[in-house]
Amino acid sequence: MPRELEEVGSDIMPETIWTLILEKITNQDGKSEYIISIPEKMKKYMKLKAGDSLFWGERAKNMYEVRKASNEDLHRFKIQKAADEAVREGKAKLRTLY
Repeated sequence: MPRELEEVGSDIMPETIWTLILEKITNQDGKSEYIISIPEKMKKYMKLKAGDSLFWGERAKNMYEVRKASNEDLHRFKIQKAADEAVREGKAKLRTLY
């Protein structure tokens, strides 16, 4: 079973720490967007290839855990996202009743 993302504020130190640069760009519509370029060494270390999905989870202030997502992770995420959306829709319907 894949390892879960550590909780916010976890004191568990990751195996490897990378510093990633956040770049602000302007898209075709003139709006600002932010991108993160993953260095080649990190891609090799994580065995990333085109089309892979990543999970980002906040560990502490301005520190994030990044890992390659497995198919099981993605399946669980879709189920959780659907459940969260159902709860939000349910709350929205409740508000309109009162």
